[in-house]
Amino acid sequence: MKTNEELQKDVQNAIKWEPLLNAAEIGVTAEDGVVSLTGVVDSYSKKLEAENAAKNVAGVKAVVENIEIKLSSLME
Repeated sequence: MKTNEELQKDVQNAIKWEPLLNAAEIGVTAEDGVVSLTGVVDSYSKKLEAENAAKNVAGVKAVVENIEIKLSSLME
């Protein structure tokens, strides 16, 4: 079984390889196979992409997704 640190690093690397995602937007923690994702993205597709990237990493038992979507306003 992977350590928490190994699992966290593997998920961070998986997110880094997703073209839609900016790895700096997504925080990753891991504990006993449960990965938590936090952060703010500007689209629902990015949120799903991060979640799917985490789920596809070997050793991940569950994903707790706390990613907020903040749509950029054209009026700002």
